Amino acid sequence: KVWPIQSEEEMKAVQEAAYEDEHRSLITPSHYISKGGEIIGAFSVESPTVYWWMHTQKALKKDSMSALTALDAVMADHGFRQYIVPCEESSPYYKLLTNRCPIIKPLVGRDWTLFLNK
Repeated sequence: KVWPIQSEEEMKAVQEAAYEDEHRSLITPSHYISKGGEIIGAFSVESPTVYWWMHTQKALKKDSMSALTALDAVMADHGFRQYIVPCEESSPYYKLLTNRCPIIKPLVGRDWTLFLNK
């Protein structure tokens, strides 16, 4: 059965169940799945993910820093204290993000891909 996460206690229980199953890349779950009174899964119906673009020739580092500061404010206005920013290693902004944000990675030896379901 699927249940919305409605309290900090439920959120902690979901995170602990995922961690015990060595699933360390659970991000902002909104619902959990239970079976026989145990949490067996979770999903998020609203993933705070930001896709952005900055001009490679016209945008300076200070422009990027200003944009990131504004982005933080916009996301906070939407109730998100943390959010995901995908970035390719070949991007000139990869180093900036690496210095500013922790990288979300699954356990060693695992790999995953983001998919767009239409």
